[in-house]
Amino acid sequence: DLKGKNIIVPLCGGNIDTTVLGRVMERGLSADNRLCQFNATVSDRPGGIAMLTALLAREGASIKDIYHERAWLHTNVDQVMVKCVVELQGKEHATRLKNALLEAGYPLQWKPEDVLVVN
Repeated sequence: DLKGKNIIVPLCGGNIDTTVLGRVMERGLSADNRLCQFNATVSDRPGGIAMLTALLAREGASIKDIYHERAWLHTNVDQVMVKCVVELQGKEHATRLKNALLEAGYPLQWKPEDVLVVN
């Protein structure tokens, strides 16, 4: 009876709690490339992280979460790994941001990985 038809499941107080609703929304944002996660290696000198966040601001990315890690980075001791979760406007915006970061020389690990690099 339902094959080939659009099905809607209402998510409301009767069948889902707010914590689960938040997780569902975040997964949806991630699937739409409106919430992206990446790791970038930056200089551990004063201003290194500030330069990264300035680039994110110029590109219109809203930082949802940011964390830097020194101890488990297996590169130079003058570098730090910055883990970022950013809110974007979609896949095209994600592609523009990823390209801007690469053009600025930041080594990246990007999630979701299907965001293309345009040369």
